[in-house]
Amino acid sequence: MPNSPVNAPRLAAKWRKLAESRCEKTGERLTPARLAAYAELIASGGPLSAYELVALLEKRQDRKIAPLTVYRHLEFLMKVGLVQRQQSAQSYVPCDRPEHAHESQYLLCTSCGRVDEVEFEPMQAAVSEIARQYQFQPLDTVIEVKGLCRDCAKSASSG
Repeated sequence: MPNSPVNAPRLAAKWRKLAESRCEKTGERLTPARLAAYAELIASGGPLSAYELVALLEKRQDRKIAPLTVYRHLEFLMKVGLVQRQQSAQSYVPCDRPEHAHESQYLLCTSCGRVDEVEFEPMQAAVSEIARQYQFQPLDTVIEVKGLCRDCAKSASSG
């Protein structure tokens, strides 16, 4: 019998409780399928494209899943603040700090694919000030910095 969506993979109690709390605060419903998509993203340990997520869910649940369904799950997870979209890589990652609303800033390693979410208030303040000066109302401010993580930079310099 295939694993039920809720148990595949097992979502740590703290992440499940956080997901339930975020949904409760926003008045949204956390379905087993949405929870399964969130669990796969957390278990992956790195960014996933929507199609990679489809493949993981299909394999784990032993059934076909429409990509549109997964895109809807991802939209929902972004809406409630549990997942962020990596614009440049067209992939998705669990939010490192879903307990509070914030603008996203990422350090993306172009060698190993590591993604570090950072929260740097001066950067956000600078973006807000620029927008104010230009009388611009940003809808979304995701900042992505590509380069080499500490480990890859160390390997590159020693090689």
